[in-house]
Amino acid sequence: MDNYKKVATQNPISYEEYEEAVALSKTCDKTVQEYHKSNREIFKERMRENPIFDDDELRYSATAFCDCGHGMAYPKDCDTLHYWSCSAILKGMADGNLPHTEDLPFTYYSVKAESDSNGSTRGRVLPNFS
Repeated sequence: MDNYKKVATQNPISYEEYEEAVALSKTCDKTVQEYHKSNREIFKERMRENPIFDDDELRYSATAFCDCGHGMAYPKDCDTLHYWSCSAILKGMADGNLPHTEDLPFTYYSVKAESDSNGSTRGRVLPNFS
């Protein structure tokens, strides 16, 4: 620490200003973490209620479709441990007589989102021949 103080005397930012910035940074990090934790809890509570999402709340895949023909999607408010699901199920309009792709966890499947590509499955439905 003494070497740092010697170098710091040549720095236009004082050691006290540095310490103050570090303390402020820790406070900001704590606030950001609390914000994300609160959002995760709100999202988990909403998922327990078996919600119906609208298009504005979903992020669609660029090219992946469910077996029923609807695009795969996920709620924008979810965390990194969530999964891709059939958008028709998420929107509460799934036909129970058609097959649906199982949920695809983010950790195991690499699916490009519409924001990562020029394509989107939003509003597109492939014909189902089952």
